[in-house]
Amino acid sequence: MAVVKRKADSKSPKGKKVTKRQDTSKESNDKLLTIDSIQKYGNEVIDSSKYNNLVILLEQYQFLNDKLVNSKDVEIEKLGRQLSLTLFKSFQHLLKNDKLILKKHFEDNSKLIIKWLLNKYDSFKDIIFNLIEIKLSSHFQSIQLDLLEISLNLIKLESKYLKSSSNDLYFPITTYSKLINSLLLTQSGEILTDGSNNSFIVLEFLKFFTTNWDLQFYFFNNLSETLQEWKSSKDTNELRLVFSNFFTIIRNPLLYTNDFTPEDLSTWIESKLPSIAYKPSTFKSQYQKSILLILSYPLLTSQYKSILLILHKRIIPNMAQPQNIMDFLTDCYNINDDLIIPILTLNSLYELIKKYNLEYPEFYTKLYSLLTPELLYTHYRSRFFRLCDLFLSSTHLSANLVASFIKKLARLSMASTASGNVIVIPFTYNLLKRHPTCMIMLHNTEVANSDKEYKDPFNNNEKDPLKTNAIESSLWELEVLMSHYHPNIATLAKIFGEPFRKHSYNLEDFLDWSYISLLDNEKTRRYKTTVALEFEEFSNLFEIGKQDDSSNDEITNVYAKGWTL
Repeated sequence: MAVVKRKADSKSPKGKKVTKRQDTSKESNDKLLTIDSIQKYGNEVIDSSKYNNLVILLEQYQFLNDKLVNSKDVEIEKLGRQLSLTLFKSFQHLLKNDKLILKKHFEDNSKLIIKWLLNKYDSFKDIIFNLIEIKLSSHFQSIQLDLLEISLNLIKLESKYLKSSSNDLYFPITTYSKLINSLLLTQSGEILTDGSNNSFIVLEFLKFFTTNWDLQFYFFNNLSETLQEWKSSKDTNELRLVFSNFFTIIRNPLLYTNDFTPEDLSTWIESKLPSIAYKPSTFKSQYQKSILLILSYPLLTSQYKSILLILHKRIIPNMAQPQNIMDFLTDCYNINDDLIIPILTLNSLYELIKKYNLEYPEFYTKLYSLLTPELLYTHYRSRFFRLCDLFLSSTHLSANLVASFIKKLARLSMASTASGNVIVIPFTYNLLKRHPTCMIMLHNTEVANSDKEYKDPFNNNEKDPLKTNAIESSLWELEVLMSHYHPNIATLAKIFGEPFRKHSYNLEDFLDWSYISLLDNEKTRRYKTTVALEFEEFSNLFEIGKQDDSSNDEITNVYAKGWTL
């Protein structure tokens, strides 16, 4: 292989001195092999066992690396793809012919050759994983997809040909773990607004991951150790990138279920898996360690929201001890910067309380603290009221506690939107119906018969719902709603002035109302009587006549009197 050398004082054809950077670039181009040369070297490895050609081929990646990141040359892409394919075929041939397996009865020279070949094979894999991890030029992204497919095929080949005679069940954990690490660290995508990542190579990996049990089981195998190492060595932005790639992968449903049979699931490797891969307890334990560590990373607000949306359905059921996630939920519940995060935390908290007997002494105090003016404007208010209705359904709750929620919501309704009030009114009615001891707030005879000026004893600033004095107050706010500017709200609020003979409202009928739905309802509403459109009736649009209160015959323009331009 010819290499062009230049002297330090060499001149260009135009008489200008060639710079060192130009010289290096030209030398790099001279060292690049042609496609035909690459194929020739690869064929010699397979046909003639010229293993030294592997060194030449692997060296090509050093000259291609910078060009794959910055260049736009189509020929570079062809070279990169051909080089990767040629090396894959070479090592595939070596694997199939047992050239990469060390056995005790081999002679020293044979062992030395095999160790050397294994070293080159490891170098090839490291190069692949490094190229998957870095951000290549947009013109060469197809190369990374090829490298991903090569990596997965190498895993399949290793499982078949690298297993020892004493262990017929083998999964190449080391190779697969390195691939997973490169996928989690890949810079080929960007963090999206939902906290996930749009990396094309991660999305391509999902096509294999979602359908093969072995790829899912060994994805979490000892991953927690790597995540812990990254946590102490990488900066905040890098950790958030790792989380975005991790979340993009695990947000999809796993093949694992409580009643599944691992032996019946499809696998990527063709042979049977080691026995450990069929133990659900092992999977749940490894899964939990990885989840707890990744959730300890410094996340973006969008990433908190995204993981909380799936936590109770997709993650908690797969954990060995879901109670261990309580620390993360407590931290989320105490985030005051964004009301949405504590609301989304309620789902997972309820799941732990209901199914895993979790005790959270200050649960209702924290729930009460979420009743803020912003609540009735947030996008997730429907989710909150569904859960809140569930939490307050028990008839064993203290009357003081329930009264505080009723009174607080009534107070919030004074500054709420019409769509917010549509939820508050039936929600309050259901609470009063379910907890009749709070009915005194609607009709307190002692207050009604008193001659003293009424002063509301409710303490709106008290954080403890048991100390607000709400039960001694009245729901005068609901009477104000009876005069609401929106006729639907006023009509709905009048239910509190009637006997409570109506069954409880179906809350689902009111949770999804908005300004748009309220306006659409008015547009399609049918009126029983004709609505007056004019204050005064005119016989003609441009009627000319005399003024009624004038003694002269002055002419007046009725158009000017009844209309305004």
